[in-house]
Order: sequence, then structure tokens, then C-alpha cells
Amino acid sequence: MSSENINNCNRLLLHETIFQTCRKIPGKTALQSSENPENLYTYKDIETITPRISFLLKNRGVKPQDKIGLLAENCPEWGIAYLSILCAGGIVVPFDPALKTAELANLLRLSGVKLVFVSEKLSSQFYESLNTIKNDVELIQLENITNLSNETAASFLCSDIKPHDPAVLIYTSGTTGDPKAVVLTHRNLLANLEGIAAAIKFYPDDIFLSLLPLFHTFEATCGFLTPLVQGLTIIYARSLKSNDIIDNIKEYNVTCIVGVPLLYEKMYQSMKKKIGELPIPKKAMISISYALCKFAWLFGLKAGKIVFKELRVKAGLNTVRIFVSGGAPLPAFVAEWFNMIGFEFLEGYGLTECAPVVAVNRFNKIKFGSVGPPLPNVELKINDPSLEGIGEILVHADSTTPGYLDNPEATKELLKGGWLYTGDLGTIEKGFLFIKGRAKSLIVSGGGKNIYPEELEDILNQSPYIFESLVLGRKKPDDNHESIFAIVVPDIEQLSDEGITIPSETDLDKTESIIKSEIDKANCLLSNYKRISNFEIQWEEFEKTSTKKIKRVLYK
Repeated sequence: MSSENINNCNRLLLHETIFQTCRKIPGKTALQSSENPENLYTYKDIETITPRISFLLKNRGVKPQDKIGLLAENCPEWGIAYLSILCAGGIVVPFDPALKTAELANLLRLSGVKLVFVSEKLSSQFYESLNTIKNDVELIQLENITNLSNETAASFLCSDIKPHDPAVLIYTSGTTGDPKAVVLTHRNLLANLEGIAAAIKFYPDDIFLSLLPLFHTFEATCGFLTPLVQGLTIIYARSLKSNDIIDNIKEYNVTCIVGVPLLYEKMYQSMKKKIGELPIPKKAMISISYALCKFAWLFGLKAGKIVFKELRVKAGLNTVRIFVSGGAPLPAFVAEWFNMIGFEFLEGYGLTECAPVVAVNRFNKIKFGSVGPPLPNVELKINDPSLEGIGEILVHADSTTPGYLDNPEATKELLKGGWLYTGDLGTIEKGFLFIKGRAKSLIVSGGGKNIYPEELEDILNQSPYIFESLVLGRKKPDDNHESIFAIVVPDIEQLSDEGITIPSETDLDKTESIIKSEIDKANCLLSNYKRISNFEIQWEEFEKTSTKKIKRVLYK
């Protein structure tokens, strides 16, 4: 974000800030589809087309602060529609394209949108949802958005909107299933963009690959608004298949990727598996090189950029400069791996209510296991810390939401005395924030000690035989105290490599024995009060949110 744009944050609107960038680099590609490369928009196109669509919205009765929906897969037109709604003075209400018909119908009813931009693929689902609530909501097909802009040369930029007015309304159920509408103002989003720009250095030739669903605030802010304000190019991935992602990286010389831990864990496992198939001398050389890179890291030297250049080339990732991880907890060993082999891998933390970034590691200031220092314009504190310094994370910043729409009780619980109560537990050590887990997930031992399930899950998930795990507190039948219980999803591919076939009864017994052994190993690394007392095996992956967080409430 340029210094000019940063200085204008308090008086400009979000789309006006992006238009400033458009005027500086009109011919540069801003948004491009990898599936259909001819489907692209330059920065000049953005500044020309979005006010024209805004004019059409005005003619269709859209008034300042009307709610306009956006239901589509990731594509360039998603961004064009988003900015057009803002130009018209409307509030963007992005919907998850993976919603079931009943879920979408409920959100259409709750939001009160009067018009929705819908992709062709999702139009039938939209009408099915609409029929169940009998509301009068107009549809504009997203793929026709450019044709619509050609219907008139007239443009419209609403002048009745101020920086503290709502720009986006995000319906978030988290893992509780109770939908709340988070209000984010123009100022909230611009403040977050300002903080990101001050924390992470981008270059004019950086190219983003958009992978995460755009309706989610993490991708919308970090993978859409950030590159647009910075004047960078965004490529929309062909699919989330590993081969397609690698092809897109090679084809477009991608330098920046924003992702969730599950993406990076799979990349890590794939690379480690290929290394494991190498001849013993090569494996030994890689182990020695890795150890040397860890040693050099202690002195501030990033030796992996040179030592592991060939490995990055073979993996098809040699153009990538930055990986950013957020949206869910990341095992520390994954962050360490990517940094040691030469990437700038930055883990961060945020939540929708903070627009969303709160903290992130810096290029030359990384602590593995930490989500980094807060953004320069964000203040943090730990509420009512325990003897170990762990307590609820509180946030004070211009990026924090003014509250939940039409939900004063929830807003009162969220915002107290100028601080936002995140519901996350953490500790701050030498300026770095460490996340311990959700307050609602906390397990209290019979002796009154706090146990953080995420810590145990990180240890379990390091086993090659465990694909993912979930640790819960379950009441003992004979008293009111909680015992520590694990639900484990085995890594079927790893078991198959060792000749174990499911659902053979004999091999099911072998699998249970293997998992028990892995839990015993994990318990050896834990204090007595943290040890897992029982477990069960589940063969299907856990149901997750859009950012791949396990929906814990379903498994209690």
C-alpha cells in the first residue's frame, strides 16, 4: 500500500483507494482466470467497468446501504461485482458457494438482500433457495457482468457513503452453527490493509494465486484487496488439485500464495514422502543440509534459499517467494520446514471480526509456533492471565468490527471497554503472540489444570500413520471430571504402503494397534495430566468450515 494511500485511509472509501492504484498502472493485468486466460481485467478495466455497473444498480433501485449478495466460485467477475456494489453505495454480502439449499435460503432471509450476483453454475440452487422463503430477490448473472457494463457509458459513484459506514456483511457460524452477521466498515478494511502493508513487503512484479474461497474474509482481504491496493496481479486457480496448482505456479510465475494449514500440511507430506523414496545417500545429504540450515538460521542466515534451490525447482515451486498461512492453527514443524528449505513462510492470526488480520510473523522476525507480533496498528493484551501467562486474547484496533448486525447481546459480549474479546486463548512472549486454543475447547483436569487440545493434536498429527486428530474432554461415568479422549483419522495411504488393507478385519486390528502405539508415543512426551486416556478411530475426514477448521461441536 503506497504511503499516499495509507495517509488517505481515514478519508477515502475502499473502492476509491483501489481506484488510486488503477490510475497509476492502467495497463497492468489485475484479475485473470487461469482456466480461461482471455478472461482478464486490467486496472483500467476495473476503474471503467465498476462505476458503469454501479450506474445500472442505481437504475435498478439500489440505494445507499442496501445489501447486495454475491454467490459465486472464485473468478475475476467476483471482484468486479464486489467493487461495483461498493461504488453504488451498497453493502457486499458474500455467500459461501458450498452452502446447502436450506442454509442459503436462511441467509437470504436473514440478510434481506434485494439483489444477488450469481454465477451460472449456482443459479439453479439460488432459485431453489429463493422459492423456499418466497422473497423477491433479483438475480444478475455474474458471467454477463461485462456485457452489462457495455449497455451504458454512464457511470455512478455514490457520494453518500462515509469511511465508517458498512462495506461488507459477513455471515459467520464458526463451529457453533449460530449465524451472526459481522459488520465491516470501509475504515475497518482499509486499516487492516494499512497494517498488512506495513508488516509485509510486496514488490511490483509479485503475482498472487487465489486458492481460498473469496467469500471468506481471510482470502477477500489478503488474497484480493491486498494485491489490488498494492497494484499486483491475481491469478484465479484452475482448481485445488495439486497438479493444477503446480501448473498455475509455473505458467504464471506465481510469487505469493495465501493458504490454510491443511494446504501446507499436504504439500509438506508430499515433499517428505518423495524425499523418503530417494536412495539412502541422497536422503542423508538432505538431512545433513537441513541441519546446517537450522544452525545457520540461529545466526540470522537463510541458507536454505541456496542449499535447497534444486529441491524447490523439482517441486515446481521455485518462483514462489511468500507463503502465508492463516485461518486455523499450523503445526510449528511445518512452518520451520518451509522456511528452512528457502521460502518466506509466514504464519499469522486473525478473525473475521478484525477484518481479519491481527498478527503475523515478519520476514526477519519469525518464531516457529508463534503467529508473530501484532500488526503495527493493532494493540493486543491477555485478559486475566494464568500463572503461565495464558488468557483470552483481546484486540484494540481501527480494524475491529463495530459489532454484529441487529444482535446487541452478541455485540455486548464481543466488545467491552474498547476491546474485542476474541474467545481465543494465548500468551504474549517478547512481543510474539502464541495461540493456545479456543476458550470453549479448553479441558480442565481433575486437579484443576488447563489442557489445550490443539497442543495434543499437533503432537499426534506428526505421526505418519495419523491423517488428522481431534482431542476432546469427555466426562467420566463415575465422576464429574473430564478424561482426555482422541478421535483419530488414520492415514490410509501410509497404511496401504505398508500392506494394510481396509476393511479386512485382521488389518483393522493391526490399525488399532498401530494407532494405540502412536498415542502411547505421544503420551511419553506429555505431562501425566495431559495424557490421552482413550481413543476411537474414524475413517472419514472431520467435517470442516470453509477455512478447514474442524467443526468441533459436531464431535462432542
